[in-house]
Amino acid sequence: MNSRERVRKAINHEEPDRVPIDIGGTKVTGVHVDHCVALGRYLGLDVEPPKVYEQFQMLARLNDDMRRWFHSDVIELENPVETWGLENKDWKLWQTNVGSSVLMPGGFRPVKDERGYLRLYDARGVSLAVMAPTALYFDRDCATGMSAGDIPRTDPEAWKRSIPLYTDEELRKLETRARFLHDNTEYSVHGGFLKGGLGTNGIFAGHTIGDWLCLLASDEDYVSGILAATAERTIENLRLYLQAVGPHIDTILISGTDFGTQNGELFSPDTFARLYLPRYRRMNDYVHGHSRAKTMFHSCGSNWNLIEHFIAAGVDILNPVQTSCVRMEPARLKERFGGRIVFWGGGADTQRVLPGGTVREVAAHVRERLRVFAPGGGFVFAAVHNLQHGVPPQNVEAMIRTVLECGTYPLT
Repeated sequence: MNSRERVRKAINHEEPDRVPIDIGGTKVTGVHVDHCVALGRYLGLDVEPPKVYEQFQMLARLNDDMRRWFHSDVIELENPVETWGLENKDWKLWQTNVGSSVLMPGGFRPVKDERGYLRLYDARGVSLAVMAPTALYFDRDCATGMSAGDIPRTDPEAWKRSIPLYTDEELRKLETRARFLHDNTEYSVHGGFLKGGLGTNGIFAGHTIGDWLCLLASDEDYVSGILAATAERTIENLRLYLQAVGPHIDTILISGTDFGTQNGELFSPDTFARLYLPRYRRMNDYVHGHSRAKTMFHSCGSNWNLIEHFIAAGVDILNPVQTSCVRMEPARLKERFGGRIVFWGGGADTQRVLPGGTVREVAAHVRERLRVFAPGGGFVFAAVHNLQHGVPPQNVEAMIRTVLECGTYPLT
C-alpha cells in the first residue's frame, strides 16, 4: 500500500499492510526545530537550516529526507499564517537559544528587552509573546490568573466578528497546495484547519483561563452565548476551507483545546456535554456533510470521562492519547472505545520514556503500545505530542525501527 491508502484503511477501522506512522504530519505530532537539527546531524541528513513554520510550538517543516527516514505517512496542509499573524514567506536566518540556525518568516521581528527577553508585538504595539534568554519557546504574553473583582463580559456578536475569516488569498494558496500534495505525492494529506474559533484557546473569548473556568461554573448563559457565536464563525471558516481543499484532504484538525489535566478533566464532563458538545456536533456534522474527511480532536491530559462525549459529538480521531495520565491506560482505552474512535497517538510517552528511557526500554514500550492499539486498525502511530529538544536520537531511531519491525499486519 502507499501512505494514503494505509492511513485511509486505518482511520476506517481496518487493518492496512502496516500501522501508519505520523511524525511531523500535523501541528500536534510535530518535531521541535532544535530536535530536528540534532537528529539531522546524528543521521547525517542535510536538514539545516530548517524552516520554523509554526512559531508558537517552534515546529520544523520536515524536508523530504527527514520525512522518509521517519517513514511518515502523513503530510500537513499548513495554513499560510499559523501563529501571531506571521505569514510564512520571505524566510530569513535566525539563531535559537540552543544555537541552531533556522529560518523564520520575514515578518518575525523580535525585540530584546532590558532583561534579555525577546518579545513579539502586534501592529498596535501590544506584546503578544515572550521568550526567556534560555527558553526553547515563545510563551503567550497574557495573564493566566483570575480577576480580583467582577469578570468583564464580551458581547458574543462582537466576539464572533473578531474571529478572522480565511482571506481569498489564503484560500487560493491552500487550494493550490492541497491539490499539489494530493496529485503529486502519495502521502495522506492532513488539513491543519484551526483558523481561530472553537478549535483553539480563543474559546476563552479574551478571558484568562482562570476567569473562563469561573464563568463555566457561575454564568452558563454567557458561556453558552460565546460558544454558540464561536461555533457559528468556525462553521463559516469551515465552509470556505472545505470549498478550497475538501476533495484533497483525508483528515482535518477541528480542535486543539486541552480539556484534561494529568489527574482528570479540567472541568465537569456534564458541563462539557451541556455547553461544548452541541457546538462540536455542529462542526463535525458540517465536515462530514461537506467532505469525506475525518475529524481530529486534540486534547491533552486525562480525558477518560470526556471521550464518550467526543464520540457523541461526531469526533472521528483522538490525539495525542496521553497514556501517562490518570485513567488513560492503553488497554482500558482500547477495550472501552476501540472501534468507535481512532487513536492517533499514544505510541510513545514523550514525558518519560522517550527522553529518559534506554534504547531497549523504548523498543519494549513501543512494542507494548502496538500490541494494544494496533489490532483491528483504528490506530495511527504517533508519539504523545511533539518530539521535543533533548530526546536522544538513538531513542527516536529505536521507536521508528520497532514500529517497522513489529507493526506489520497480521500482527504477531
